[in-house]
Amino acid sequence: VKKLVEIDGVKVLVGGMISGAAMSSGPYVAKQKVLMVSPSATSAEISVQKWTKWAFRTTPSDAFQGKVLAQIVLDKGFTKLATMVQDNPYGVGLEGALVEALKEAGWKGEHVVSIHFDPAKKDYRTELDMIKGSNPDVVLAVTYCEDGIIVFKQALEMGLDKIAWLGCDGNYGPGMFEEPKCAEFMEKAIIAGTRAAGPSGATYNKFAAAYKTAFKEDPSVYCDTTYDAIKLIAKAIEKAGKYDGKAVRDALLKLGQNYDGASGI
Repeated sequence: VKKLVEIDGVKVLVGGMISGAAMSSGPYVAKQKVLMVSPSATSAEISVQKWTKWAFRTTPSDAFQGKVLAQIVLDKGFTKLATMVQDNPYGVGLEGALVEALKEAGWKGEHVVSIHFDPAKKDYRTELDMIKGSNPDVVLAVTYCEDGIIVFKQALEMGLDKIAWLGCDGNYGPGMFEEPKCAEFMEKAIIAGTRAAGPSGATYNKFAAAYKTAFKEDPSVYCDTTYDAIKLIAKAIEKAGKYDGKAVRDALLKLGQNYDGASGI
């Protein structure tokens, strides 16, 4: 980010892709009066930082995901929750959003185990054994693709597909299904995830057709929100009439309220 700003003269950037990257970059871009628009950083913490007026996003916050997940726990009557989440702002933040939403709803159940794991690990049997030993009736898994494949493959091997699992936006994408055991586990065990509902409508269809023409495949996760981030930035620069972080930010505030994007309004 420093190179982009200080060497290349960037005043507006698309990023960070993950919440940790956005949280790390936020104080710096605000100091430099550079606008940051993320298509995929979902941590609710981003919205309450001192620098948040320089950070926009085209994807829902985890505060929203947490409420949706909590409603599923309540509707299904689950009473013993286990959480296995990445030890970073994304994983811990989404876990907290779910627990807080359940608390606000007056849930009488128990959070039986909370596991914060290193997404760079290649083996999660110890963590999964802790899940098994806590005897939950529902498990929240917050992963990305690479670590998620290992978690779900090993969970299947350990017989944890008999428990209901909740997914998240991070463990979506075609890469998850290339490993047969991971795909089998997800089909058997994951009862719900919180990726925003599949985009539809004329704007998305036009985008998807153009994407397929260009790349010979259908858009994957966050392609639509990335497209919208770039398109909104372009429109904001045009509206501002100059390439300046504050001017573009102010223009974007006005544009973003009724923008009909590939990922929705």
